[in-house]
Amino acid sequence: GSTWHVQMRLQHPSGITAIPATQLRPDIIGRALRGRLVSVENRTPFPALAFRQYNLAGAMNGVVAVRGTFRLVEGSALEAANEQMPLVMSDVYDGDPHAAPQMACTDLVPFKPGTDVTFVGTSFARDDVALPSWSCALQVGPVSKRLRVTGPRVWRARTRKTWKGLIGLGPEDVLDGWDLSEPEPATMVPIDWRLAYGGKVPRATQDAPDGVHSANPVGCGIVDAARFPEVTQWPAPQIEADGAAIATPDGDWTAEGFGPIAPFWRQRQSRAGTYDDDWLDTRHPLLPWDFDFRFWQCAHPDLTAEPWLSGDETFRLDNLVRGYPELAGRLPGLRLSARVEQPDGWMAVPLVLDGVHFDLRPGVGRVFLTWRAGFPWAERLSRPILEMVTGQREAGR
Repeated sequence: GSTWHVQMRLQHPSGITAIPATQLRPDIIGRALRGRLVSVENRTPFPALAFRQYNLAGAMNGVVAVRGTFRLVEGSALEAANEQMPLVMSDVYDGDPHAAPQMACTDLVPFKPGTDVTFVGTSFARDDVALPSWSCALQVGPVSKRLRVTGPRVWRARTRKTWKGLIGLGPEDVLDGWDLSEPEPATMVPIDWRLAYGGKVPRATQDAPDGVHSANPVGCGIVDAARFPEVTQWPAPQIEADGAAIATPDGDWTAEGFGPIAPFWRQRQSRAGTYDDDWLDTRHPLLPWDFDFRFWQCAHPDLTAEPWLSGDETFRLDNLVRGYPELAGRLPGLRLSARVEQPDGWMAVPLVLDGVHFDLRPGVGRVFLTWRAGFPWAERLSRPILEMVTGQREAGR
């Protein structure tokens, strides 16, 4: 499908008024932040920019964000790609954000308390031999997650005979539950939130006021029994936690995956803070006091490292790269620093690695690393200077 770029429906920490997603154009964040974006004196090979935004106390902060594009090298460190992709200026979706998963998160983020590890791509059966199911795993340093994927399968209505009326009307089928079919053999399964538990719910509830599963609005596996006998089978999830099989269509199941989580899904929305009349009267346009900066973490909670990864950790992809059932490597071990001019002199600010994003879709096949640093910036005296940190300089020589 087409790619959509969308700003979340939330007060931006820069003080920009929120705009509903349905009214957004692809360049909305870039236009809204015009005048706040600042170029940097970049002495690295990676795209970078700086921007200014208000912190919770209302003081003006600065942020330097960097995005590096890398190639996978089996058994070795990631290598910087010849072509460096630009920073992501707004959230990117694989189509309509209300019906498709997020593919990449905006780099215009003020602060993340930890490192997000995310993956977009496909899981492959070993040796391209079609199987009903298999496991796949993603591990970077101390964080890891293992999934079980299956070929296509469905919930089928289970029926029993009952008599309609007291005399002469004969038996009829009534719904007696749902049975999960055996998976069809497959050689590949996309790691896609649309194949995980979630999606539309039969009727709105407190947990699903919009009529969709709040933790995965784009998923599948929920049946509408009221549509029986018109509909006798429903798609079942093809992605689940390894060791926690989905057994019924109406259980309290967790949506499982490796991909980015959209800001309006429950996992992140619950951290956005309180936007009420008191906020409008006393805080607007600042973020509410109960805003949790983990809102900006877009990875599954199992794949968020707090504090940040150091940047030289090993990683492993199990059944996530075709032809490489167990591909191992390590992060490149790069360290970046920004020098920022302040009224009393220059300040050196180390950047932290807060994003490791494997985008192994056909035509992409790259790993994207993001680094970030924040600092007081009440007065912009000059452009920040972005540099690689060498061993000698780090040792103070």
